[in-house]
Amino acid sequence: RFDMVLRLDKAHRTDLEDVKNLYVDLPQGGKIPLHELATISYKKGAAKISRDNTQRRIVVGINVRNRDLESVVEEVRSRIENNIQLPPGYTIAYGGQFENLQSAKERLAIAVPIALLLIFFWLYIAFKSVKEALIIYTAIPLAAVGGVFLLWIRDMPFSISAGVGFIALFGIAVLNGIVLLDHFKELRTQGFESIEDLIKQGTRDRLRAVLLTASAAALGFLPMAVSTNVGAEVQRPLATVVIGGLIPATLLTLVVLPVLYSMFIGGRGIKWKSSEATKIVSIALLIFFAPLAHAQDSPRELDVLIDMALENNQGLRSAALKVEEAEALISSGFDFDNTSIYYGYDQNNRAINNEPISVFGVQQDFRFPTAYFSRSKMMRKEAALQRSVYQLEEIRLKKDVTLAYDSYLIAREKQTIFELLRDLYTQFAKASERRFELGETNYLEKITARSKSKKVSIQAQQAGITTENALEVIKALIQTEDSLIITDAKSDRIPLKAVATPGSLVIQWLQDQSGLAAQRLRFERQQLLPDISLEYFQGSNATLDQNLYGYQVGLKIPLFFNNRASRIKASAIAADQTNAYIADQKMILSIRYKELMNRYNRYKEALEYYDSEGKELADELLKTSEIYFKNGEIDFFQYIQSIENAYELKLDHLEQLHQYNKAVIALNYLTL
Repeated sequence: RFDMVLRLDKAHRTDLEDVKNLYVDLPQGGKIPLHELATISYKKGAAKISRDNTQRRIVVGINVRNRDLESVVEEVRSRIENNIQLPPGYTIAYGGQFENLQSAKERLAIAVPIALLLIFFWLYIAFKSVKEALIIYTAIPLAAVGGVFLLWIRDMPFSISAGVGFIALFGIAVLNGIVLLDHFKELRTQGFESIEDLIKQGTRDRLRAVLLTASAAALGFLPMAVSTNVGAEVQRPLATVVIGGLIPATLLTLVVLPVLYSMFIGGRGIKWKSSEATKIVSIALLIFFAPLAHAQDSPRELDVLIDMALENNQGLRSAALKVEEAEALISSGFDFDNTSIYYGYDQNNRAINNEPISVFGVQQDFRFPTAYFSRSKMMRKEAALQRSVYQLEEIRLKKDVTLAYDSYLIAREKQTIFELLRDLYTQFAKASERRFELGETNYLEKITARSKSKKVSIQAQQAGITTENALEVIKALIQTEDSLIITDAKSDRIPLKAVATPGSLVIQWLQDQSGLAAQRLRFERQQLLPDISLEYFQGSNATLDQNLYGYQVGLKIPLFFNNRASRIKASAIAADQTNAYIADQKMILSIRYKELMNRYNRYKEALEYYDSEGKELADELLKTSEIYFKNGEIDFFQYIQSIENAYELKLDHLEQLHQYNKAVIALNYLTL
């Protein structure tokens, strides 16, 4: 039942004859030697017969060192095609690590685009702007160019490890852009006179972080790039790609990214010639999918109005000129007294020849050196204070424009509602008049309808005046000679900005005031130090063969301190008064912030109620009352009442929305 395998003993399995003389059983019961049935001899043959999909297969193994696998396979394939003619039915397939390489390349063809899309997606999620995401995304193409270029310099072909290196490079390349652009956004909330100042400050602040990020990653991959150990053929391409890509990516972050930010985000930054701007924008559109950016991230109308106000408002310009004036006065800190040049003749002043001499001299008085440095510091403190004042004025202007714009949108929507109600009540008054004439109603309903119609007409007229006034406020803030047209935008919630320190600009302004007061006190104390007087002169007369030289050094010591002591005391009192004022204003600012947060939370709850129930209820009232009125289930008076109730809900919602936005605007632009 079971096959059994027997082995001859060692003495009977030493030669091929032992195999030939083995006996085979016959069906009739006899035996016959094996060499009578078969020819037994030594011949060369396959050590192992393998099959794949029912077809015989022969495997040839190749070990590759110091070369990439794909180039070896290409060389083998080329030689086989040129030198070997295969019989019909024979095929050659390349498997092993090369097959894994081909499979990995196919996966990379899917993984790399997905990685790029995910990077862009998360950039958009982080910055809420397609433009800003695209600006950071520009690091990827240049990083890829750098990686390919260094592969070419080192004579390395593209491999799977290089592909993995590109994926890692893309993730690292955007980090510097994120660091820099996020700091730009943070600085925009602090207020800067121009986009150039913002970019210079932001780049200066983040230079070390950008260089450390790039150098840390590059140095981390450096041992892999120069490795000669086992597995170096995998490590070197990966590290080469990352190091080669980080160099141009870092250059882009520090040079090109600020330029792109100024062009596409700054708005009032560098001015470009139209032809240059057209070329740059066209290239950006082709490479970085800017049609999508244009479709999804066009400038908001409010942002345009704010930019116009920042450019045209004369009050803000006056504050900017104050800053320029204070900065121009900084150099006056080293203000020396006038130089005295004199000539004198005195008969009492005689030379060694007993003849009167004529004297020519120069005299210069100086304050004590530390007084000049103290005055210069005071001028710098004054300039810093004026810059803080300018930033506060800029914040107030943005706040006023935002509030005026929201007030205009709310007033316009209220006007639309009142005009609808006016038309309805006009029809209601006419219907009541007709019914009274036909005797279907009494005089009370007639005059009630007329009074309601008149009341709503007045409300609609007042709403129109309010809308016009709100538009005039916007014009007064923008101060442009061009006609102002605002689109039919709908009012919506203004997002609350996340701020690390509420009212940071106000606090900075208060600190600058304190610093200036303290520096003035130090300057007044410097006035107690003596002044220095230097004089140089020479004398001669007609009979003297040489000039006589002389010099004089003196100190002007203040012996009477009453006047200066009074000024020092006054400066000390002024510094104390400033500190007390600052403490009071900080307390007021803290209380105001808490009050605004309470208002914000209160109106937020009211809006959430309207969004969850009130809006649905108002829409249901409008829909149901219209159906009932058409079906004759309610009369015109009941229909008007239902419509009025529905629009009252909408008006109440608009008022709640306006109060909510006012609280958010006050928090976003928190000032005293």
